[in-house]
Amino acid sequence: MTSSTSCPLLLESQALIDTLGYIDTEYNDPTAQQVVQHLIRAEMTKFAPSPAYLEFLPDYTPTFGDNARLQSEFRRVKANVPLNAIDLNRYQVKEPSGKQAEDVETWESAVRRLKIHVEHQNDRVMNLELQHAYGTKMWKIRAAMLEGVNAQYDKALCDTKAASESVNVKRKQEQMLNAPKLQTYQHKFNDLLDKNETIQRACVAEERRKKAKTEPTSA
Repeated sequence: MTSSTSCPLLLESQALIDTLGYIDTEYNDPTAQQVVQHLIRAEMTKFAPSPAYLEFLPDYTPTFGDNARLQSEFRRVKANVPLNAIDLNRYQVKEPSGKQAEDVETWESAVRRLKIHVEHQNDRVMNLELQHAYGTKMWKIRAAMLEGVNAQYDKALCDTKAASESVNVKRKQEQMLNAPKLQTYQHKFNDLLDKNETIQRACVAEERRKKAKTEPTSA
């Protein structure tokens, strides 16, 4: 009784593929592997894409959801315009000297910078105090969140591996189920090749025999 298969590539109405990993084991031969690698390297030497091999693709400009700031930043990066660094001069406090020491506006500007500097230092102190009071707890919460995310990815990885293994097992079962049929076809194919070669040799021999009969014998 012939077992049926649901694999479309192994149905009699379909062309049988000639690369079945669980049946075709010729590649396990080191000599065959060397031949295959040689053919691959030879083919790769013929592949030399030109620098303009992407010219057929249309020009693409992302819209970023019509976000004007992101669009402006994208244009800046595309034009290779350097990013304006943060101006740290506002945090530097210098006492006016020379002629500037007699300028009221210069002193007022220095006082404003001093206030900014003091406020900046107050912010730093506050941040350090907050970190000292809540930093450990926040990092513990963050670590717990990362562990949860890692557990989710581990589960997704296990599920993917299980699904892949299921596909491989089903593929192996399909191939091994049809292995006798494929081997029978291979034997028939080889037998037909042998018969064709035998018939061809017989035809050549018969043609030579007839030709020898028709040619006049030399006196």
